[in-house]
Amino acid sequence: MRSLARLAWIVLLFASVAASAQSVPPPQRPFSQLVELWGRQLDRIASRTEQADLLPVEIDGLREQATDVRTAAMAAAAFARNDLADTKKLLAPLELKPGTDAPPESDAVKADRERLTEQATVAESRVKQCEVVIARADQLLERLTKLRGELVLRTLLRRDPSPLSPGVWHKIGPQFMASVKTLSGAMAKWSHEGFLTLSSGSPELVPLGLWAALTIILWWIGRALRRRFGRGGTHIDARRDQTIISAIDGLGLVLVPILAVWLIGKLLLAGNPPAPIDALIPDAVGRLILLLLVFGMTAAALSPARPEWRALPFSDDSALYLSRALRRLYSISLPLEFVYLALSRGDGRDAVASVGAVVLTAVVAMLSLPTLSNRAWHAVRPEGSDLPPMIGGTWWAVTRLLLIITVLSSIVFSLIGYATLGAHLHTAISTTCLLIAIAFLVHKLVADLLDAAAAPGSPSGTFVRRAFGLAPDSTLRGQYLVLLLFDAALVLLLGIAIPAAWNVDTDAMIDGLGQLMRGVKVGGVTISLGNVGMAIVAFFVCMLLARLVRSVVRDRVLPTVEAPLPLRQSIDAGLNYAGVMIAILVGIAALGVDFTNLAIVLGALSVGIGLGLQNIANNVISGVILLVERPIKAGDWVTVSGHEGFVRRINIRATEIETFQRTHVIVPNSLFLQNPVVNRTYSDTSSRIEITLTVPVASDVDAMEAILREAALAHARVLRIPAPIVRFAKVGSDGLQFELFVFVARLEDRLIVTNDLNRAILARLIGEKIINPGAVPEIRLRGLDKVNFSLHSDPSPEMKENAIDRPGDGPAAS
Repeated sequence: MRSLARLAWIVLLFASVAASAQSVPPPQRPFSQLVELWGRQLDRIASRTEQADLLPVEIDGLREQATDVRTAAMAAAAFARNDLADTKKLLAPLELKPGTDAPPESDAVKADRERLTEQATVAESRVKQCEVVIARADQLLERLTKLRGELVLRTLLRRDPSPLSPGVWHKIGPQFMASVKTLSGAMAKWSHEGFLTLSSGSPELVPLGLWAALTIILWWIGRALRRRFGRGGTHIDARRDQTIISAIDGLGLVLVPILAVWLIGKLLLAGNPPAPIDALIPDAVGRLILLLLVFGMTAAALSPARPEWRALPFSDDSALYLSRALRRLYSISLPLEFVYLALSRGDGRDAVASVGAVVLTAVVAMLSLPTLSNRAWHAVRPEGSDLPPMIGGTWWAVTRLLLIITVLSSIVFSLIGYATLGAHLHTAISTTCLLIAIAFLVHKLVADLLDAAAAPGSPSGTFVRRAFGLAPDSTLRGQYLVLLLFDAALVLLLGIAIPAAWNVDTDAMIDGLGQLMRGVKVGGVTISLGNVGMAIVAFFVCMLLARLVRSVVRDRVLPTVEAPLPLRQSIDAGLNYAGVMIAILVGIAALGVDFTNLAIVLGALSVGIGLGLQNIANNVISGVILLVERPIKAGDWVTVSGHEGFVRRINIRATEIETFQRTHVIVPNSLFLQNPVVNRTYSDTSSRIEITLTVPVASDVDAMEAILREAALAHARVLRIPAPIVRFAKVGSDGLQFELFVFVARLEDRLIVTNDLNRAILARLIGEKIINPGAVPEIRLRGLDKVNFSLHSDPSPEMKENAIDRPGDGPAAS
């Protein structure tokens, strides 16, 4: 690893020295010469667009030149605007103010004002000249875009002589020999001049040397990664890292050949080959690299020889069948298409193009049908699974049927004379399918990489869990957000690459996307997708940081402070409010809204609150009032709007109450300010327990009072101050009624103390023979903490009748 780092540093140093040696800034020209140069370039582009022999490649070059002129003019205009603004700032104090008795000016002040005024005039004229150049460049770009679309459509729909015509076969022989003679003459000229004409002083030698060194480094890195993490490597987990291992192994299989082919192509182009060899070399290099990629992808994704390392759920037969079909298709179609382009290039090759298109489309169609058949797409499904037996399900089956129809239709187009359209159809279809396959494999690879990085045993997963204070075996969810962003970027790239494969003007698409990103100016605010995206990203980043700060303060700082739980929860809620407000302000700032116009924003916001957000704003403001005044706090026993329980948390919009049935009620914060609230623990957590009982008329009053007082004082949770109170309430028809009042320190002890006192009193009464257990018909509970004993030593029929539950006494208990 140290040797790799040293080698990388050496290559970077070499590259920086070479770049600094080659990047000599060009001399600056006067502005008048720049404007004249831009005008000549635009005139040349305009005159070329009026000619009829334009090609799509040439139009792309002209558009690139116009774009360069426009970019340079915009940079000059921006520089002139900045110069004008700075000059006006310097000129403002020197301006004469009408209607004021100012002292006479000195000659130096007048000279400075005249100089700055002239400088401002020059800067303003430069801005206007640049704007004229920009407007003219925009007109040319619009014209070139329109011309390219018309030219591509006209080329695709151009009808050449049909191969079924006898005249075509009469001309094909001479045209074929002319094409072969042209290619052989170019090759003979190139071989006579030398294939490689590089010398020690050639400017291409340094970048080619850098790329050769980079090729060697990448080969060495790929070899090391394949040894450690490839199939059979020493640092792998076959079940978890299957896709990663397959990708490393497949890429390592074709990485060196791809780099070698690419470097050979660069070396050949550096030798200045003659036409048409100079155009055929990049095409041949690209097709050969594409063929190597297909071999690597089939080895990684399908793995027909080793099913245990297969990245996609194909059956063994389908994987082998599809792999062979794809390799056969690209091994034959790519060279055949290259030969077709080489022979049909140039004027007067219509017969060769017509017959060659038929041969090409027929061969490609026959080779494509096996790749689209059902045999190539059978999936491995476990027994009893409801998943479809074919890869992709119904939608992919329908898509394959449409692809088969399109591929076969290309043969028909070629036979009736539309050779360019027929050849373009199969090229675009194969490129589109290949791009989608690459995107799918890259998505799966990145998903597995993120899952492997978030695994509990990985170093990155351990670091993240430790940093956020999570459990070592907890599940992370952040990788799904990263994968979503990556998929969005991947879809955007596909949205550009697939239209390019169908020869759609992607430059116009990119310009339109750039216009959306730059946005439109409404008043003093520029609204664009870029600003909106940045505002959303800034808002969520601020919210993430606010949550991180809250978690650190709540879990690490507040537990070390001697503060009650309600106060700590109020601090946590306050941090939540502050984080949301800061995130909103940062998002507004990232959106480009000037805070001087914040009154307008607040006015619009007030209208929105009045129309649809009134309840939400009411609850949010009520939450702030609850946190400041604290009429309730976490842990209080409250009753509001028929809901009774303990306050667990006060949030931004609502308060969470846990009832005695262990259910949670979410109560809007405004209800606590608009309705009466019973807070049993507002100022004190102590509570009073009331126990009422009735004993026979013959019972000793002093003994009863002593029994009740001793039972109360014997309980450990009954407070001594205030002392328990025993009261002889009344003499009733059913006996003597006594009341016991005791106090407990904690409200949650009421039920436990009530139960213990009832049991203790009952035991003492039975022990003192005040009541006869066999004669007690029932024990009746009154309310939550009132107990009524119907006690008689010798129950008579009248007493038994009086001992029956009366309505409202509550449920009976024994």
